[in-house]
Amino acid sequence: MVGNLHPEFRSFWHPVAWSDEVVRSALFPTTLLGEPLVIARDEFGAPVAFADACPHRGAPISMGRSEGDEFVCAFHGWRFGLDGVATCIPSLGPAAPLPSRARLTPVAVCEVHGLVWVALEAPRAEIPAWSDGANPAYGVLRPLAHTSEALATYQTENLLDASHFPFLHGALAGRNPEMAEIETVDQQQLGFATRLRKLTDDGEGVEGWLRYTCAAPFTVMLRSEEPDGRMRTSFFQAIQPIDERRTRMFFMIRVPYTEDAQLAATLPIEQQILNEDHVMNSALRRAGMHLSGGPDLHVRSDRNGVLYRRMLRNVFDTSAPSGPVGSER
Repeated sequence: MVGNLHPEFRSFWHPVAWSDEVVRSALFPTTLLGEPLVIARDEFGAPVAFADACPHRGAPISMGRSEGDEFVCAFHGWRFGLDGVATCIPSLGPAAPLPSRARLTPVAVCEVHGLVWVALEAPRAEIPAWSDGANPAYGVLRPLAHTSEALATYQTENLLDASHFPFLHGALAGRNPEMAEIETVDQQQLGFATRLRKLTDDGEGVEGWLRYTCAAPFTVMLRSEEPDGRMRTSFFQAIQPIDERRTRMFFMIRVPYTEDAQLAATLPIEQQILNEDHVMNSALRRAGMHLSGGPDLHVRSDRNGVLYRRMLRNVFDTSAPSGPVGSER
């Protein structure tokens, strides 16, 4: 049964901040998989990340301050460079040699898709590519995504599940609830891609297409298309497992228009849909997701959920080769 905290998750990239939350000359505290972290930017604007603990007495570095190219611990004034190595211990005086262990613990960090990502151990897979996210012809929507007690697995599965759309979401209530067969387009050990034909009201025609890409452990992309393949909406969702219960969702939307008024009119609709998902996923009475058996009853329309559980089983099989569908770093 999978919860938020498992050592196998340490060897994957996880989002920990929006890019615009991490600014020069400031310290951004966060927590990933129960590990307190501090994020900052170096003199070139690139993110740097460390365990949020001074090696002296373990005081959170994030309680201190950033001065130029140094971090200053609030407890005893120890200073550290952007490489994490101590540059000054005031109590020893300016000429004293510094202990080799006087350094912060670095953490792997990168920046992709407008997000800062961290891996606590050597990652088994790269961050999935999102071609729509880099297309300047598409407008950008970034609704407020929640920090909540919804489990990372069920939040991830929620976007993979199209059968709830016309029931939970009032804005989508006019859709035909009948589901066509979900087609597997690609399947790797740590990722998969599927395609779903959205049916017209007569249950025969093509109202549109839903194209899913899922990458281990908690990243999903969904591309909604017109019957002829033109994009309607492209979604990118990645979940940060903060601790045993709390998660933070990062959610981005691209749309095929850029007019400010049209984007402003669309955002409240998307925000309402996200809020409805948040309420339902927070209400699920699940202590974790069973990867086989368990209380979840699957039917034909739940193929994405079945594939997701199969992919998670490979996450816990550390001998499984890497290679999610698409990667970007």
